[in-house]
Amino acid sequence: MHYKVLTLVFSGWMLTAVTGCAQLPDKQATEQTLTFDKPTQSMSAQEAMSNGQSIKISTSQGEINVEPAVVSMAQTSLNSGAATGGEDDPWEGFNRAMFSFNHGAYKYVLTPVTKGYRTVVPDPARQSVGRFFDNLREPLNLLNHVFAGEINHAGSNLGRFLINTTVGVLGLFDPATSLFGLDKQPQTIGDTLAAWGVEPGPYLVLPILGQSDARNGVSVLAEGFVHPVNHVTHAPHNYQLRAVDGVDDFSRLSDTYHTLYNEADDPYIFFRNQYLQAQKRDMWFGKQTSDEQSENEN
Repeated sequence: MHYKVLTLVFSGWMLTAVTGCAQLPDKQATEQTLTFDKPTQSMSAQEAMSNGQSIKISTSQGEINVEPAVVSMAQTSLNSGAATGGEDDPWEGFNRAMFSFNHGAYKYVLTPVTKGYRTVVPDPARQSVGRFFDNLREPLNLLNHVFAGEINHAGSNLGRFLINTTVGVLGLFDPATSLFGLDKQPQTIGDTLAAWGVEPGPYLVLPILGQSDARNGVSVLAEGFVHPVNHVTHAPHNYQLRAVDGVDDFSRLSDTYHTLYNEADDPYIFFRNQYLQAQKRDMWFGKQTSDEQSENEN
């Protein structure tokens, strides 16, 4: 029964595909380093993270250290847009409705399922499940790196897939990292679009999958069609495999999500701002790295 429910809700994200534009940080902006006082015992987790401080959360799986999205970055439209919505969140009405729907799905469907999953499946087995699905998408990582012109990373993807599929028993183990030093090099279609200069577009909350943007919404839709799992098996088994993958991912995030949700005065604003800050940080430092590489080539 759980599989059927999860198959339906996970299929929902394939209906969303939108496009838009957003502004990149100004290269000439002055970098600011943010400093903060030590957290006090009376400070909530939401306040601590909003102030740029890391927090520790006690969960059923032990203590988890959560880092804030931004610790040092340029002065950009982040300070005005992300705080109030503005150009970063023109679809706030839809996003809030979807955020509420997702929270209900997390609370009443996914969280009970993941609790049962963690109870039935021991931690070493859950790690193997995660490695299996990571290995399954290596061909997609490879293609995305090729289209982005990142041939070295594509070579790592190929090596990891061949080693972990054979020596690692279909990816249940990761000898590519432990024995050959080939670290993970994930790459989504959204990452490739970013490498081509496609801007992220407005903030978007996807069904079940949560925080995203227009560019990654297109990425999710496209990957739903081309994901390697579709070539391993067919409907409905491919949907069931994707559902198991989603449950495994959520099982590692469930406790942290609920703790932060309960701490926040406005959970929607808190999670949105964390996403937008991380997005702008990645855009800024990615641009800086690209500029440095261009200068070195010249």
